[in-house]
Amino acid sequence: MRASPLDRVGFAALLIACAFVGPELIAVASDAAPPALVLDFTSLDGRVRGNGWLVPGVSGQALQLDGIAAHVLVPADSVPRLTGSFTVEGWVALGAYPFNDAPILQQNGAAAGFFLGIGDRGQVRFDVTAGGERLNVVSASRLALRQWTHVAGVFEEGRGITLYVNGESAGAAQGTGAFEQAAGSDLWIGRNADEMEQTGSVGARRQQPTRILLDGILDELKVTPGALSGADIATAYARLRPTTPPPLEARSLPTLPPGPNTFGAVYTRLRYYKGWDDVWRVGDQADVVVRFDQAPYWFTFWRGTSYIPHWVTENGIWYDNEFTETFPPGMVGSAEPMSDKQCRFSQVRILESSEARAVVHWRYAPLGVGYLPAYPDPLTDWADWTDEIHTIYPDGVGVRKIVVHSSKPDADREWHEGIVVMGPGMTPNDAIEPTGVLLANSRGDAVNISWEKTTPPHDPQQPSHAGIQRINTRSRFKPFAIARWQDDPRFDVYSGEVRRDVSIYPWWNHWPTAFEPSNGRYALAADRASHSSLTHMYWKPMARAADTVVKIHLEGMSDAGVPELASLARSWENPARLTIDAAGFSGGEYDPSERAWIIERTAAKSSLAFAVAASPESPVENLAIIVKGWGEGDASLEADGRRLRRGRDLRIGHRQRLEAIDLVVFATIHSTSPIRLVLGEP
Repeated sequence: MRASPLDRVGFAALLIACAFVGPELIAVASDAAPPALVLDFTSLDGRVRGNGWLVPGVSGQALQLDGIAAHVLVPADSVPRLTGSFTVEGWVALGAYPFNDAPILQQNGAAAGFFLGIGDRGQVRFDVTAGGERLNVVSASRLALRQWTHVAGVFEEGRGITLYVNGESAGAAQGTGAFEQAAGSDLWIGRNADEMEQTGSVGARRQQPTRILLDGILDELKVTPGALSGADIATAYARLRPTTPPPLEARSLPTLPPGPNTFGAVYTRLRYYKGWDDVWRVGDQADVVVRFDQAPYWFTFWRGTSYIPHWVTENGIWYDNEFTETFPPGMVGSAEPMSDKQCRFSQVRILESSEARAVVHWRYAPLGVGYLPAYPDPLTDWADWTDEIHTIYPDGVGVRKIVVHSSKPDADREWHEGIVVMGPGMTPNDAIEPTGVLLANSRGDAVNISWEKTTPPHDPQQPSHAGIQRINTRSRFKPFAIARWQDDPRFDVYSGEVRRDVSIYPWWNHWPTAFEPSNGRYALAADRASHSSLTHMYWKPMARAADTVVKIHLEGMSDAGVPELASLARSWENPARLTIDAAGFSGGEYDPSERAWIIERTAAKSSLAFAVAASPESPVENLAIIVKGWGEGDASLEADGRRLRRGRDLRIGHRQRLEAIDLVVFATIHSTSPIRLVLGEP
């Protein structure tokens, strides 16, 4: 980066060369005027707070700020004394828009000073206090992301202020008073001196004041006594106008790295972008991914979503079935894992992973903004905790078992909300078809819910015992959720907080990936990761106790239509009866929380012959068997005399327990007629 000598206005330069070893500050003041302030980011020193790093700039090197904590603080005694006219300017390239006004250069006091910075939609703002009046100019257009822009603010004593963007005037405000400098205040770069709430709040008591930071690259920052003319500003812009874009890559949610195309759960560390990745104090096993060998979608528990599990379509649209959310009186926002920005109370671990199935345990505490727990017990201090067990099979179908532990088990609580998550650059309209949801029951009755012309009613017409939901993402494979007929399911539509001038769907970006303490902020642009909610599902618990409530539902991805989803629902809610035809085994009951029939070996090893009474009312849509106490041995499976081939048709796994080793069998079988099977030695 070059420091201009500014000979044309007779000012010498005060160069702040930011180095790891603090350099001397060299001030050479002319007799004509005080010096200018030029920030030359040739290296880093203590003035750069947080995670900032050097990158190629418009000339030499520039400073990239992570938008999370990084900023520059110049002490007040190093800022030029501005007694009359002055100019502030610099180059900026944005990675995302700030959550409120974030400065490029700001020296403000209680009722004095100046601000040149970027607003929540990428608008440029220039403020000056003069004659007891705050003069303000805001550009009409927003800055494009990942492009270099030159911005300048000029205060001319006796006339007012002018804002310039890329060498052209972007507005002016008249004022005849003298500038009032906040001489005792430090100069803030990249972070607002004041903590404030984010703009776009969805309502009162939904967030806390927080640091407002600039996410992007800064270069050639100058505070110059004297008013540069429009021609001077245009010349400064033309002299350094870059011919190459800034080193800011377009951001996207994590994708899977190259690897073996095998089914199973693995620990990994999913990457987002450098500034966000750097802030996490985690190792290489921070996240969990379940891959599928027969389909291009995947399932993940990622820190960026507070470990809230997501199904990811083949083209990168994320979907989740919410979590437990509750509403303690007086809490800022609600209590939910979305507010656990650093995963302090959210943990994930793999319980099983074999070719037959993956089982992942997610444990979390629903929290209010500021990590406040829900309903702490006055005797024990134990607050609400939730255990979710996700049992995932190779066909892309899983069971979500939700166990709430609470001193207030009957408190108002959400258990399911259909939430679509988009990466930067994507809006809900890009991710979801206008007919966003299909609702059906296990008999095949179905309706489509459309947002195209107007937001649908909160309680839309739907089939009796509608327990099937398919979200119509703009993808081949679409996420679904299924509740059992006997649990009396129904849906409503998330019809609030919709700004149809921005999107036909609700759209927020206080989560995911954002660290700020907020429970509700409208997305104003597609610059960050964001989410949209479409429906809630309500259904009865499977079990309850004095301080525990349990619910289950199916989840997964499919390219199937209503008949296939309805058949899947019947296979689970009304499972076929299994009859054991061999000695040495007992049980045969169906456990819907595992989507499997459970059998126990009671004698020495022998073949297990059994029959499954499949029918149209109780179809088999792939068959999962758990044989407790089977041991370490492998197994083979015959269906109606045909031996199934290991691999695509038959998958075998084992589950370790302290008491015994269990066999897990998953077979690709679709039938509406009775089946005779034999499980034996390979």
